[in-house]
Amino acid sequence: MRYKPKIISILILIVFLSGCQSYTTIHEDDINYPFINPIPKGTQAQINLFFPLKKVDVLAKEIRTVNLENRKLETVVIDELLKGTDNDEFRNVIPNGVKLLSINIQDSIAYVNFNKALINEKVEEVEEALIIYSIVNSLTSIEDIDKVQILIEGEKREKFYIYKLNEPIEFSHLVLDMPYNSPIIKVKEYYNALMERDYRKMFEMESTQYKNETRYNIFELYYETQNRGLVDYEITNYEIIKYDNETILRYEMNLYYSDGSIIKSDWMEINMKYNENQSLIIKIKNNK
Repeated sequence: MRYKPKIISILILIVFLSGCQSYTTIHEDDINYPFINPIPKGTQAQINLFFPLKKVDVLAKEIRTVNLENRKLETVVIDELLKGTDNDEFRNVIPNGVKLLSINIQDSIAYVNFNKALINEKVEEVEEALIIYSIVNSLTSIEDIDKVQILIEGEKREKFYIYKLNEPIEFSHLVLDMPYNSPIIKVKEYYNALMERDYRKMFEMESTQYKNETRYNIFELYYETQNRGLVDYEITNYEIIKYDNETILRYEMNLYYSDGSIIKSDWMEINMKYNENQSLIIKIKNNK
């Protein structure tokens, strides 16, 4: 029993030393605070990617299940889009060599930054539209993204070649619903009717709430008076601001008259809406 006091003394000493240990509290803003990724490694997600069909110039949705692997959802969407598709019905549209440099979301706008390979080669207008809306529609399928601002090497570009890139772009339903049809074709059809003095056709191409003979007679008189001596026209430049159920296009043109005079217009802006597989002109204005 002579060992009992020694055992008690040792226990008291251990308890005393344990109570004297110091602990350091690490706050969230401390540099040593351990990083906790909000997206656990191995988390899977279902994403929507948009690729053109092989036989028709429309975009179609491919649903893909992906492993996030500690990456943000918007980054994964672009990475997967750049990988392309193996679906036999689809084709890849993003040019080779395109790389994602960065992507950030602010105020529901995704700022997606690519290298110059995205715009290095000039492509046809339809391909340009499919490239842009493949990116935009894929990203805006994410719940928190409403618009997409495409950047090249960190800078805003005024336009791709035909399509404007200087403002954020919204999801396009039109490029999914029907084969791509350049809006400049509608503009030319309108002015061709003017050259032929087919005012009835022009009147029917416009979207007017009330169409009757009185309105048509006023319409005919206006165009006949305003365009007396006009013999030809030429659209010298155009750019597309928006391609959706409401489409916006700007263009410059020359007007040629019988006396040899030529009038060069300022930028004209035309708004069109698509309804039941036909496009109607909402308004044409001079964009001085």
